[in-house]
Amino acid sequence: MTRRRTTLVAGSSIARSACNRWVAGRRAVVVADAGLGGLVEGLGRFVTAVPLDAGHVDAETVRDLGVRLRALRPEVVVAVGGGTVLDAATIAAIGVAAPATLSWALDRTERAAVVSLPAPEPDAVEVVAVPTTVGTSAECNAVAMIRTPHGHRLLLGDALRPRYAVLDAVHYATLPPAIVRAGCLEALLRLAGTSTSERAHPRAGAHAIAIARALIALGDGGLSAESRLRIARFSAATQRSAALRGRAPFSPRQWYVANEVSFVARTTKMRATASVVAGVWRRIEEGDTRWGSIEPLEAFWRGAVRDARLPLAPAAGIDALITRWGLPLAPRSDAEALTSMSVRAERWWGGRGPALPGISAPDVRDVLDRAWWDPNPPAEASRFRPMDTPTHAGGGEHI
Repeated sequence: MTRRRTTLVAGSSIARSACNRWVAGRRAVVVADAGLGGLVEGLGRFVTAVPLDAGHVDAETVRDLGVRLRALRPEVVVAVGGGTVLDAATIAAIGVAAPATLSWALDRTERAAVVSLPAPEPDAVEVVAVPTTVGTSAECNAVAMIRTPHGHRLLLGDALRPRYAVLDAVHYATLPPAIVRAGCLEALLRLAGTSTSERAHPRAGAHAIAIARALIALGDGGLSAESRLRIARFSAATQRSAALRGRAPFSPRQWYVANEVSFVARTTKMRATASVVAGVWRRIEEGDTRWGSIEPLEAFWRGAVRDARLPLAPAAGIDALITRWGLPLAPRSDAEALTSMSVRAERWWGGRGPALPGISAPDVRDVLDRAWWDPNPPAEASRFRPMDTPTHAGGGEHI
């Protein structure tokens, strides 16, 4: 099957005109972050606007949204917001043409960390993604994350890839510099993580290094309106160029450790990632091939930082970059929380699972013990709060 490609446009103050062009004459619904206020006004002639509280979106929110969209029967869904809102809208939109598929997928997340979706239905509703943050690439990829009572889950499949995407510089203008640079890091680590796999398309390495060098230079710069839009475009390019082509699935190992740190510590995914990535890379540098291959990682990093005045050793280099950009870290957790993170990582992603094959809870704990935590977190952030940890083992499924 030929993979569907997202039609993407970028510029300043273009969101309304682009959306009006794509929804003209069709029934449309806008799903938007409730905190955006009047941003969605004028985005086409839509049936209704559905606000989402981005801080409280979970599997039940998506299930309810799917039912509501099914009742409204839109021909196109315009999703406006950060990665959480875009993911929720693209997942729920599946339920317009294929409610049984949506229900099956959401039920499956209770038992598996990774759920692969079938091909899109011929009459699937089109999604127009209008991101208001940078770095996630949710506007053009075929992956979505959803929060459940059991943890964060991954849904994979071309049915999740938006049909259109609008990168509007106006939406990034008020983002704090730390948020923009965190998005820059997220896109960079998407490339760096896949570089730990030796499997790649012949052009992938060159594309990945070129995009990484551009992202580092932009993150080091003054973050003008133009540079913010360029960061958004390069983030999208990680999915649209050859940069990730041919890479082994699940090769960015730090993602799965950070996933459980984020869930247990109830912190953001990028704070958790900034804390653990160097620890994962140190294991690779020490020759533990379960975490990745050192040769392609070193080759990528040397190319990426050639003009960046950063250490050439990957682990030391990424720590130095995070420090230079002043990015926030996850709170330092107590021993009970670290144990929970380690056990969960093995249970859902490690063992015989596809994401962290052969990696056990003690392996994860070693990474966490050497992680880089926020030395001054709020008092309540470091205390472990018990939560549902199901006993099912295994990392789910992947196609």
